[in-house]
Amino acid sequence: MGLLDEFKDKIESDELQFTQNSTVRNWTWGIVVFLVLTLILTIDFIPNQVNLEVGQVSPKDVVAPKTIEYVDKEKTEELKQKAAQSVSKVYIEKGNVINKVQIELSNLFQVVRKYNDIIAESNKNEENKQNNDEETETSSQKLSKTKKIKQIKEEIEIDVSDQVIGRLLEVDRNTFDYIEEKTNNIVIKYVKRGIKSDVLNEIREQMKADVESLSASSQYKYVIQELVQQVIRPNLILNQEETAKRRQQARKSVKPVTKRIQKGEIIIRHGKVVTEEDIKVLTELGLRHKQINFFAIIGLTLTVATFVIMFVVYLLQHQSKAVDDEGVVALLGILPILTLLLAKIMTFFPIDRQSYLVPVAAMSMLLTVLTNYNLAIMITVFVSFLVSLVTGGGISGAAVGVVGGLAGIYSVSKVSQRSDLVRAGFYVSGASVMMILAFELSTSPFNLLHILEMIVWGILNGVLAAVITNGFLPYLENTFGITSAVKLLELSNPNQPLLKKLLVEAPGTYHHSVIVGNLAEAAADEVGADSLFVRVGSYYHDIGKIKRPYFFTENQLGDENPHDKLSPTLSTLIITSHVKDGIELAKKYRLPTKVIDIIKQHHGTSLISFFYQEACHDEKYDNIDEKEFRYNGPKPQTKEAALIMLADIVEAATRSKAEVQSNPDKLEALVRGLIRNKLDDGELDESDLTLKDLDKIATTFVKVLTGIFHSRVEYPDNLAEEIKEEKNLNGGSD
Repeated sequence: MGLLDEFKDKIESDELQFTQNSTVRNWTWGIVVFLVLTLILTIDFIPNQVNLEVGQVSPKDVVAPKTIEYVDKEKTEELKQKAAQSVSKVYIEKGNVINKVQIELSNLFQVVRKYNDIIAESNKNEENKQNNDEETETSSQKLSKTKKIKQIKEEIEIDVSDQVIGRLLEVDRNTFDYIEEKTNNIVIKYVKRGIKSDVLNEIREQMKADVESLSASSQYKYVIQELVQQVIRPNLILNQEETAKRRQQARKSVKPVTKRIQKGEIIIRHGKVVTEEDIKVLTELGLRHKQINFFAIIGLTLTVATFVIMFVVYLLQHQSKAVDDEGVVALLGILPILTLLLAKIMTFFPIDRQSYLVPVAAMSMLLTVLTNYNLAIMITVFVSFLVSLVTGGGISGAAVGVVGGLAGIYSVSKVSQRSDLVRAGFYVSGASVMMILAFELSTSPFNLLHILEMIVWGILNGVLAAVITNGFLPYLENTFGITSAVKLLELSNPNQPLLKKLLVEAPGTYHHSVIVGNLAEAAADEVGADSLFVRVGSYYHDIGKIKRPYFFTENQLGDENPHDKLSPTLSTLIITSHVKDGIELAKKYRLPTKVIDIIKQHHGTSLISFFYQEACHDEKYDNIDEKEFRYNGPKPQTKEAALIMLADIVEAATRSKAEVQSNPDKLEALVRGLIRNKLDDGELDESDLTLKDLDKIATTFVKVLTGIFHSRVEYPDNLAEEIKEEKNLNGGSD
């Protein structure tokens, strides 16, 4: 306990200076908010390890800790291979092959025919040859078979075996013609079809089958077989480069096969035998081995940092007044954190599109009511994207959050009562449903039941937003000391217990406060102050007079004045004590801090001149200290407090001076004189009012007071009888 006591003593003795520096506190809070938001987004990337192997029995249910979409690489590769295989091969046709084959075969048979003795003898008997021809044939017949084969091989272009040539030299004319015909038919048949270079062996086998089907002896089939096998060649050459290019394009055209695992989905059930597919899913979830995804964490951290930095810059440049209110600063951090936590909780429910259910609009409406709509818009946009990242909602989830939030902001920007917050919930539902429909209808395939389910989510989003806003608003107001427009409207209701008490116990003060409210509210509209707050502050600024109402002239009914029997110092003490009494009453009735500040500041350090002058002229008092006849202050710190101070003294002075009420010039002179006196006395030094503002205030006060004190026509009591008599006289004269 000694260390704790020492720590408390250090705080109380101001040794920890950062606790007294609002700037340091604000920056510290900003860093805390950044760290918490980052933690909420990145906590899923630090998984627990699951030690399971293929074939093992799972001892428990394994649940996905986050929602992921991953590419099934094996299935995708399988589809790519099928796509590539479905692409036909590309071939380049060689148009001169068929002619070349025909020429080679024709030349072969012509040459062999020339050296075939049997055919030559047949030709000799059938025709009458010229002598030189006979001599040529006679000379060829004198050649040996070996020399003939050698001579033939020199004259032909085809590489044919000696055995084949030898058999061709031994056949008769009909057999020779048969072999020539069948060889040509088979070769030309396949060449015309197109012989692909990569399937040449298959073509050879088919040719072999065709030869075997011939009705010829085996030795002749052998000759034909050898000839077709030697002469055949591809006329369609495979273009490997173009084929590979087209197959690569086909592979690229295959979309990756993606699988989605929802957060909370059971991956492996208790008692199930673990398969390779289960291991693959565990690996994708990062559960297979305990590996922290540092890149994902860094990316999300940079995302949060970007949003936070952008918002801080906007806050400092365009909303600097908000930074001065520590309650607002705290609220700007708490609400986004709570919203993201709610989004995180949503992810534990096994439903589709959890982002559609996250009531971002609740945060938007609360910020609008408690701060202003510009801050609410900025935070709504940022938080909507962060919610989408938490829930995996994508661009549609972010869009629904932004549109729903903006609908909530615009619907409560001029809220006049708490029931308006309920109506705002319906606007949020409508906007969310419209945005959901826009995205779901543009996404294929069309699924009516799914769309209806998403519409229900959109409606529930608005309902949740309204319920949360109505439920949290009073607690946030009290916790962070922020007074919303809704609270001010409630305080302005004449049925408020404290106002009713003021009306009953100090009626003069009540009516004085109402007139002060009218004056100050009109002036606030002219100088850009908060007119609603000014009116409420005016209603409560003099509630301290309830304790001793008869000591204040507006509540004195007769000529008797209790101050006549009191000393100036005691009267001053009673008059000034209404500020302290008002503060006590305000705290008792739990009025907002802003209203209590008005009660403290509405007199500033003004001099109670009547009793001061009375003391100065009383010989009983020596060495009179002016400070004893002044209010304790502080001086007005805001435009609103200064306006109420000026309206207070103007209303009191003009009410007590009947001669100025019917004279606009005197009235304006009095009003401007009173304002000038406060300015000269330094009471307005700490407010934000300018000289131009003071001129506007004076003009507005005169305008309102002229309307209050305008002259009226005095009607006689027997006006009706006089009108009737006048009508009778007029009727008689006619």
